[in-house]
Amino acid sequence: MKFSPVKPWHIYLLSALALLILAVFSVGYYHPDEHFQILEFAGLKLNLTKPEYLPWEFHARMRPAFQPAMVVVVHKVFALFGNSDPFTITMFLRMLSGALSFVSMWMIYKCYSTKINDSILQKWFLGLSFLLWFALYNNVRFSSETWSGSLFIIGFSYLFFRSRQPMKTDFLITGILLGLSFIIRFQTGFLVAGFLAWFAFIRKERFINIGYMIAGIFLPVIAGIITDYWFYGEWTLTAWNYFQQNILADKISGFGINPWYFYVEDVFVRAGPPLGIVIILAFILVFIFRPKDLLTWTLLPFIAIHCLIGHKETRFFYPLIGFIPIFIIKATEIVRDKWSSKLLENKYFLGYAKFFWICNEIMIILVFFIPADSQVKIYETIYRNYHNPITLYYFKEDPYARALDIYYYKRKNLNIKKAESTNLLNADTSAVFLIAVKTGDKEIDKIKNKRLICSSFPEWLKKFNFNQWVERTTFWDVYEVDNL
Repeated sequence: MKFSPVKPWHIYLLSALALLILAVFSVGYYHPDEHFQILEFAGLKLNLTKPEYLPWEFHARMRPAFQPAMVVVVHKVFALFGNSDPFTITMFLRMLSGALSFVSMWMIYKCYSTKINDSILQKWFLGLSFLLWFALYNNVRFSSETWSGSLFIIGFSYLFFRSRQPMKTDFLITGILLGLSFIIRFQTGFLVAGFLAWFAFIRKERFINIGYMIAGIFLPVIAGIITDYWFYGEWTLTAWNYFQQNILADKISGFGINPWYFYVEDVFVRAGPPLGIVIILAFILVFIFRPKDLLTWTLLPFIAIHCLIGHKETRFFYPLIGFIPIFIIKATEIVRDKWSSKLLENKYFLGYAKFFWICNEIMIILVFFIPADSQVKIYETIYRNYHNPITLYYFKEDPYARALDIYYYKRKNLNIKKAESTNLLNADTSAVFLIAVKTGDKEIDKIKNKRLICSSFPEWLKKFNFNQWVERTTFWDVYEVDNL
């Protein structure tokens, strides 16, 4: 296979541009926790919501306050410049996520790129490290999975990405990075434990250096306890509360129980079959044939424990996304060295690789145009265009009622009411009011003096209504009713 003369900095630039585009356009949240456990929590300190409107995890004191505190700080800084727009601020937070993720991508790439002795695999590793479609999509999320994963990878790589011998301060900095990843997402503790175990039992690192790492870990943990006190108003150990509620009280099982092989099936589907099967096989091969590898010791306990826990979600593995490129390359080397010395010349293998890269490019383009949550467009339109008190009516579903009610994106002067009948709406003498409807709700046809101001579905895409597929698609429309 022939490659064009692409230099690493070309790929760096392309990856950074993709992250910037996604940070701007991938609005909203991928999973409710990304919003309700961070933004709505921050909204409490920003006087946008009240404790009774927050999820049960707040009252159980089991969510770390580090990321909500970051949101509050960013809001305060933006306020100094007269900007309190939550949509601008969340875009900035996505940019921060992308920047942090880029550093983690670059550092782990630097750690392993010089150890790959084949030019084709080096180029594949470069592309996989910086242009994997779902990694780019995930890397702009201001979620606990993304931030804990990025910080852990930076800590994982910090001791190895430079040629010089690590000093004691390097072990301390590594520990601080690992500690930060832990206080953002407690499950990362299993990765940290595996990482430390490898240094102790395989590398047989000096005890003093491991001690520096452990000391470094405790510094963010202490800072996290202080941050939690500021947020909850009392001293509490959120990590213990999380363990007590989800494991000892087994509340996590209330969200559903899945078989141990759930992750195999779900990764295969979510990553896309061309890559899903490769990822699964790559992890299996490395774990079997590289039992003393740092990757095996670090990641295998994390994966095994998650497979044993009844409730499973693939997002729990998102902190591992940054490791996927090196697993694929290592697995390819294993297959080549053990079973097929001419693997990289095999036309079927190269054809599969070409097919994957084509699919990956298509997926990158698609995620550019698909927001994480299309409903946020409605919130943004209402927030930015209606500064004065106004009423938003709905017939069946409140567009601001999701897993819980949305307060972070809502002005306090927005009054939301259920429309009991179209007759009452037509009798509303307000100069202007709004009404939100879902696809197929014919009640809107009875409303007079209305005009469409926003749709959660792109208007240009509706024009390609082949076989009336638009009518079978669920989306929100918001109308303004003008009685002037």
